[in-house]
Amino acid sequence: MAASMEGVRVLDLSQLYPGPLCTMILADFGAEVIKVEPMGIGDNARAFRFLFNQINRNKKSVAFNLKHPSAQEAFRRLADTADVVVEGFRPGTTARLGVDYETLRKSNPRIIYCSISGFGQDGPYRDLPGHDINYLAMGGVLGLTRDREGRPVVPGFEVADIISALNAVIGIQAALLARERTGEGQYVDISMLDCVVALLHNSVGPYLETGQVPTINPLHATPHYGVYETSDGEYLVIGIAHENAFWDNLCEGLGMEDAKGLNLTQRIIDKEKLLSRMEEIIRSRTLAEWLDILKDKDAPCCSVSGIAEAFDDPQVQHRKMVVEMGEGESSMRVIGSPYKLSLTPPRLESPPPALGEHTDALLQQAGFSEEEIAKMRDEGAVA
Repeated sequence: MAASMEGVRVLDLSQLYPGPLCTMILADFGAEVIKVEPMGIGDNARAFRFLFNQINRNKKSVAFNLKHPSAQEAFRRLADTADVVVEGFRPGTTARLGVDYETLRKSNPRIIYCSISGFGQDGPYRDLPGHDINYLAMGGVLGLTRDREGRPVVPGFEVADIISALNAVIGIQAALLARERTGEGQYVDISMLDCVVALLHNSVGPYLETGQVPTINPLHATPHYGVYETSDGEYLVIGIAHENAFWDNLCEGLGMEDAKGLNLTQRIIDKEKLLSRMEEIIRSRTLAEWLDILKDKDAPCCSVSGIAEAFDDPQVQHRKMVVEMGEGESSMRVIGSPYKLSLTPPRLESPPPALGEHTDALLQQAGFSEEEIAKMRDEGAVA
């Protein structure tokens, strides 16, 4: 069966993380993704080879100097055959290059144009620089993610980048679906700060409804959702939300039978007393002992995995979340797709492209002659 997005052509002007991750997901679903990279260095992520290899499979690459009029014309010719354009520049950059939405839609009104930027295309911050940690700080996530001394803790991965990529995919697919009804493309404006704020559903309800300002995630106000040190310096993770049955099962495993039956409100009220007691009990045994004791108690408990442990985990292996691509010296292990579709599963066909690998072929496909391509190359427009 054809892949779910087969026949969709995507031009990807983005670099580094959010945009390329977005377009890789589209490519995994069968879209033809063409990376339009700067000549010379290409996508800046190529300097971070390990990141580049993880988020650029199933794509083609052309190398254009978009400051050159001939390259701009070549891009517009490709855009006339495209369904989607993705870019991650600061607002206004694509207009200066003549490859913005308003320009492209004149000759291709069906084009869907997705911009991923730090603060969106409008508002007082639209021109400010930023990176993942800035958006997490400004959006309230770091303010809710603190250690026991109250200091903000930086997450171990790029939350804003990843959630922006996922929301861009959703926006693009929604626009493609709408185009089936209207016949028209549209502009998709993804703000990384917006995406961070949109993560806070479980934390801001009291504030939005009553004005009460939260200082921590509600789950973190409980004794049954956290990380506890064991006697061997390892960590036991307990992840119970509101479920009373899970709490009772945990109490049985910890030898706290007298605490069984406490409902969520009581557990929050008695948090400090319960927390101190649980810390003392859990610190009395090794992690292996606790995992053995709790394995049959039907309570959400686990250890903290490092990267090696996570990728060697039998469940992760079974779900094919680590896969091998390419052959011989070009083979590499990459993160698999989390999308498991019964009829149109994601594809894992080709490793990341070399810079400009498909320039000539795609320009010829767009109607340029070999002589025109050679001239553009001599002028420094393409490589």
